[in-house]
Amino acid sequence: MKSIKNRQHMKHIALGFIFLLVFGSLAAQKKCNAVVRGQILNVHDSLPVRGAEAFIEAGHIHSQSDAEGRFVLVGVCTGPVLIEIDKPGFQHLHADLFLRGDTQILIFLPTVSEWSDTITIHARKEKSGAMTLNGEGILQQNDRDLSTISTALPGIQTLQGGRNQSKPMAHGMFGLRLPIISQQFRLEGQSWGNDHNPEADARGFDEIEWVKDASVLKFGHDAIGGALRLQRNPKAHEGEQNLDQIVSYNSNGHQAGYAARFIQKADSMAPIIYGNAAHRRSGNYRTPDVWLENTALSETSLSGGYAKTGNGRETRMDGEFYRFESGIFRGTRTGNVEDLLKAISRTNPDTDNQFSYRIEQPRQVALHATLQGSVITANQRGRKEWYYALQYDQRREFDFHRNSANRFPQLDLILFSPSVIFRQVIKINENAHGEWGNQTTGYLHRFGGFYFLPDFQGWSNGTYGILHKHGKKVAHTFSLRLDEKQIAARERINGLWKQQSRFFINYSATYTGLIQTEKHLLQWHLSRMWRAPWVNELYSSGVHHGAASFEQGNRELETEKSYRAELEWEFSLNKRIAVYLSPFFNYMPGFINLTPMKDPVLTVRGAFPGFEYKQGDARYYGGDMQLRFSPVKNIEIKTGLMYVNGKYIQQKRYPAFLPPFRNQNVFTWQYKKLSLQFLHEFVARQDQYIPGSDFLPPPPAYHLWHFALKTLKDEHHSRWRINFEINNLLNHNYRSYMDRFRYFMDMPGRNVRLILIKPIHHHHKKHI
Repeated sequence: MKSIKNRQHMKHIALGFIFLLVFGSLAAQKKCNAVVRGQILNVHDSLPVRGAEAFIEAGHIHSQSDAEGRFVLVGVCTGPVLIEIDKPGFQHLHADLFLRGDTQILIFLPTVSEWSDTITIHARKEKSGAMTLNGEGILQQNDRDLSTISTALPGIQTLQGGRNQSKPMAHGMFGLRLPIISQQFRLEGQSWGNDHNPEADARGFDEIEWVKDASVLKFGHDAIGGALRLQRNPKAHEGEQNLDQIVSYNSNGHQAGYAARFIQKADSMAPIIYGNAAHRRSGNYRTPDVWLENTALSETSLSGGYAKTGNGRETRMDGEFYRFESGIFRGTRTGNVEDLLKAISRTNPDTDNQFSYRIEQPRQVALHATLQGSVITANQRGRKEWYYALQYDQRREFDFHRNSANRFPQLDLILFSPSVIFRQVIKINENAHGEWGNQTTGYLHRFGGFYFLPDFQGWSNGTYGILHKHGKKVAHTFSLRLDEKQIAARERINGLWKQQSRFFINYSATYTGLIQTEKHLLQWHLSRMWRAPWVNELYSSGVHHGAASFEQGNRELETEKSYRAELEWEFSLNKRIAVYLSPFFNYMPGFINLTPMKDPVLTVRGAFPGFEYKQGDARYYGGDMQLRFSPVKNIEIKTGLMYVNGKYIQQKRYPAFLPPFRNQNVFTWQYKKLSLQFLHEFVARQDQYIPGSDFLPPPPAYHLWHFALKTLKDEHHSRWRINFEINNLLNHNYRSYMDRFRYFMDMPGRNVRLILIKPIHHHHKKHI
C-alpha cells in the first residue's frame, strides 16, 4: 500500500512542477503587494515554454511567459494562493502556494497526449514570435485599419491610395501574393485589385500572424509573400465574463470610434460565446496646409460566434459582417489630359479647403459577410478537421460625373464564394506526425453598372501534405501541394461578348528547418510556389475610381512562379538585448506587375493615369532587422530596418510599387504602469527608378517624429487605460512613394490620437 502511494506521489510530481524555491519572507500578515516570479520549462526537454498563461483569479492577475519562459505576477495577496498555468498542448496545472512575501518558482510543465480532448497537436517548437501581433497590440491601435495595424510586424508595409485605402505589403509582395486568411479561409474579395482595403476589421480578432514557414501551404499555393492570418482565440475561465470597451478620437479628420469585445463561459460544460462590434467615422483629413475635399469615411464591423470542446470533439461557428464607405479625393478628377498634368505638377492640390463629414461622389462602398463553421474530432491515432464557409462580397463605386442624388453605381461587383476544407493529422511516432488536406472553392461573379470586370464562374481545388519531424532542439517540416484552377469569363472585346476559359494546374513545395536553444531561434525557409493570373489581371478594362487610375488587363498572361529562400534569426539575452534578422531572396519567372503606361488615358469620365499588367522574369532580395536594447532598467531603445531591392532581369527596369528603404527608431521610458515614447521614422527616396517611367518621379526622402504616452495593461482589471499619441509631431509636408495618390496630394499632417480602454471583468463566485 505504501509503495502504491509513493508511486502516485511521484506521478503527481512529474505532472506538476518539480520543485519550488521560496526566497525571503516580508511579513506574516496578509498583504497584497507580493510579487511572484517564475519560469516555465517543458518537462521533456527543459526548454522554455513561451506564451503560457499564469493566472490568479483573486484580483484577476495574469501574465504570459516570454521567450525565456519567464513570467511575473504583481500585486499578489499573501496567504494561500492558487496559480493556474495554461498553454495549448500542455496539461492545465494548478499550483497551490502559501505566500509570505515575494516568491520565485520553477515549473516543469508536462505535455498532454497530443490526441487527447484538447484537440491540440504536439507541443512542437515555437514559430518566430516576431511574426505575431497579439490582442494587446491590436487593442492599442483600435482606431486604425487592418493594413496599418499589421505594420507592427517587422517587414510589413502598406500600399496606399490616400488615407482611406491601404493594403498590407510584405517584401514587396501584396494583393494576391499576400493572401489574408480569416480563421481558415482567404478573403476572396481581395482578388478585385489593390484599390480597396481588406474586407476585415482587426478589432474583431485576437491575433495577426505573418505565416512564412512551410505550413503556409495549408492556406494556399500562391502565398509568395507569406500569408497574413487573422485568428480569434476565444479563451475564458469557467464562470468568467469579460467586456472591453474602447473609445477613440483622432484630431485629423475629427475621427471618432467605438468598439466593444465580449466573451463568456457560463460553466465547464457550456460553450465559449464571444462577439465584437465596432464603428468609426471620420471627416475630411488635412495635410499640413489644406483640408482635402471628399476624404471622409465610415467603417462598421460585427462579428461573433461560439466554441465548444469536450469528449474529443470541438465545434465552432463564426460570423462576420463588414461595411466600409469612403469618399475619393475630388482633386484626382480632371477633365482632360492637360488638366491632369497640371494637377500632378501642383504643390498643393485643387480643393475647397473645408472640413466636412459628407461623403459625396466619387465614393466607394465595400460590403463583406462570412459564415464559417468547423468540426474537429480526435482520438489516440490522430485528428480530423472539417471547415466550411460562405462568403459574400460587394464593391460599388459611384462616379464623380453623376448627380449626387443618383444612387446608380458606376461599378457594382458581387462575388459569392463557397468553400470546404478537410484536414487530417496522423501520428507517426513520438517525434513525427503527418498532415494532409484538401480545399475546394467555387466562384460566382457578376458585374453591374459599366463594364470593368467580366461576369465569370470558376473553381479551385488544392490538396497538400505536410511531414513534421522534431527533436529536442531541431525540427524539420516538408510540405507539398497540388492545385488546379479554372475561370470561365464572359469578356467584352471590341463591343462583342466572347466566352473566355482558362485552366491552370501546378505544384508548390516548401521546407522549413528550425534550431532552438535557450537564447537562439534559427529558422530557414525554402519554397517553390506558383500563382495563376486572376480575373483583374487578365480582363480588367476601365477606371478604378478607388485608385484614381485607368487599369488595363492582359489576357495573354501566363503562370507566375517563385523560388524563395529566407532566414530568420532571433536572439535574446537576459531581457537586455533582443535581435531579429531576416534576409531573403526571391526569383520569380513570369512576374506579373501593374506598370504605368507611357501616357495618361482620356475617357468619357475624364483623364486618368494609366496602368497595365505586364509580365517578365524578376528578382527581389532584401531583409528586415530589429534590435531592442535596454541599457538600464525602465529604458528601452528599439530600431528597425527594412530594405527591398527588385528588378526585371531581362528588361532592365524596376517593378512599380517597390518599397523604399525605411528606418524606424523608438525610445521608451517606463515608470510603473506609465510608458513614454518618442518615435522617429526615416524613409529614403526610392532610387530604383528609371527617369520617365512614371507620371511623377519618386518624392524626396523624409523624416517624421511621433510621441506617445500610454498607461500599460494593469492586472487590476477594472481600471481605465489611456493611449495618447501625436503623429507627425512637427506637421511635416511629405509625399510617400507607396501612396498611389502621391500624384495629387501630400500625406496627412499632425494628428492627435486618444484611446480610452475600459475592461470589465466578472467571475461568478461559485467558480472561484
